[in-house]
Amino acid sequence: MTSALSRELATACPDRVVSASHPAYDDLRLLFNGMHDRRPRLICLPRDGAELLAVVRAARSHGIPTAVRGGGHSVAGLGSVDDGLVIDLRLMNQVEVDPGARTATVGGGATWSDVDLSTSAWGLATTGGTFDTTGVGGLTLGGGIGHLMGRFGLACDNVVDYRLVTADGRELTVDARSDPELDWALRGAGHNFGVVSRFRFRLHPVSTVYGGYVAYPRTELAAAVRLFRDLMTEAPDELTCTLLLERYGPTQEAAAVMSVAYCGADEAYRERLERTLRRLPVADWRIGRRGYVSMQVCLGRLPFGLRHYWSARCAGELPDDLVEPLVERFLAGRWSGLYNDTVLIEPIAGAVRRVPAAATAVPFRTARFNITGMAIWEPADADATQVEWARSVARAVEPHNAWGDGYVNYVADRPADGGSPDERAQRTFGAAAYQRLAAVKRRVDPDNFFRSNYNVAPAGVAVTR
Repeated sequence: MTSALSRELATACPDRVVSASHPAYDDLRLLFNGMHDRRPRLICLPRDGAELLAVVRAARSHGIPTAVRGGGHSVAGLGSVDDGLVIDLRLMNQVEVDPGARTATVGGGATWSDVDLSTSAWGLATTGGTFDTTGVGGLTLGGGIGHLMGRFGLACDNVVDYRLVTADGRELTVDARSDPELDWALRGAGHNFGVVSRFRFRLHPVSTVYGGYVAYPRTELAAAVRLFRDLMTEAPDELTCTLLLERYGPTQEAAAVMSVAYCGADEAYRERLERTLRRLPVADWRIGRRGYVSMQVCLGRLPFGLRHYWSARCAGELPDDLVEPLVERFLAGRWSGLYNDTVLIEPIAGAVRRVPAAATAVPFRTARFNITGMAIWEPADADATQVEWARSVARAVEPHNAWGDGYVNYVADRPADGGSPDERAQRTFGAAAYQRLAAVKRRVDPDNFFRSNYNVAPAGVAVTR
């Protein structure tokens, strides 16, 4: 089968079908999360929609297990598959901006850096990942948290339409008018339904923000969490902050680091915001007027190949009886290398919450905070300790959680680590939404060909791996 498939793929993508004997194989198969050392049988790199369509048809006709790689950032390693085919979209990274219509047409393999650099030339932006090396496709299809979400909603809320290649080899343009159920499903559970070859995003006038980050010392960890909570509970749409409890700076001291992105024009509010942020003793202040592209890189970049385990839960509130356990869990982290144990707290506020919960498949709009234990380390012999630490953060949040896995882009473990795929997905999306998703899945991918994802089974079909 492999030789026949290779020939067919090579016809579609000349000189861009890679096997284990190819000198570029190891570089191409590398994923963001080094815990997932996948060895695909073939890696294919289409350049455009026509080539992608031919690749999907060939993969389906040969019945080979298939994964889709956009930016390669899936914490669960879902952008690759052992002994199967990886459809690698990295060459489909074109970005075309229409400044008059305020839209950007973005290839399915683009990163947010590709988008931000293109749109910023026109003083425009849309909600994108807080790390600009993240792939546009994976982030958007799972909802899409970012620095502008309070004002403009999640990344998926800014999609005008999608170009989708389905498992049966059709190419569809999907929007709320052409296929309302599929459009609804793509916004929050979209990894399930095919390969998006391009997105069209709505853009907004954003050239600069008052932003950056402030670090508070170890003595102020709990106070910083409460300050962040109170600030985001009352924040205007134009302000989005996130909080990281992490080891900070060259001395790796425990600190609370708050990223700040204010895209408003109210100078009086900006001054009040600065006074509020300075209520606590400050260890480092890196906040000021900056370009949006600078805001997108202010938290740095993580190299590919580090080992990651993220365990996230959404919380309805962030009461004091949760603040203290989060600080305790952070301080209990044992790994303190250059990359270390971090508790990440993101707000779900503003425009995100005003979209009706049933208007998209995004499951967490009624929550207030997304709280993640992010274990990041290098040596494999620390795996067990690090995984347990990240899970302990999720356990601390669980009594306040009604959204299952919540933000599916942060799910690191395979379903075997925590219940069956059906059970977990039903709890995350809710029974009614899950049934809608399963019905859409059965219509566009009845054999579950696209299953290297946070999987929703076609209605009446058991999930297989």
